[in-house]
Amino acid sequence: MDFKIEIDNTTGLAAMTFDKADTIMNNVWLSLTVQRGSFFANPGFGSRLHLLKRAKLTAATARLAEDYCREALQWMLDSGKATAISVTAERDRTQNINRLKLLVEVTPASGEPVEFSAFVTVV
Repeated sequence: MDFKIEIDNTTGLAAMTFDKADTIMNNVWLSLTVQRGSFFANPGFGSRLHLLKRAKLTAATARLAEDYCREALQWMLDSGKATAISVTAERDRTQNINRLKLLVEVTPASGEPVEFSAFVTVV
């Protein structure tokens, strides 16, 4: 069964429920939060966003974060689960100067686009 993951947009924390997942959000969240290479069944699954924790918050780091997100979500395009993926990274200096905000929009093959935002803490 595909469990539903509910994400609190203010804190970025997620909680799993026993409800059936009704959106592609689970796939996006897992793809971005699991460290690439750590999932035993598929070493290519996950993202390399964790590598940015010690990077400086620059425009180059933002571009690298976008690339890591696209890389982590590419399997969704390849498998036909999604038809389009858009990723934007911006420096979020309003609440925390060491935080990079990722805005991800995924268009599933079966419906309306789903928006997802996540934060990556950098130095």
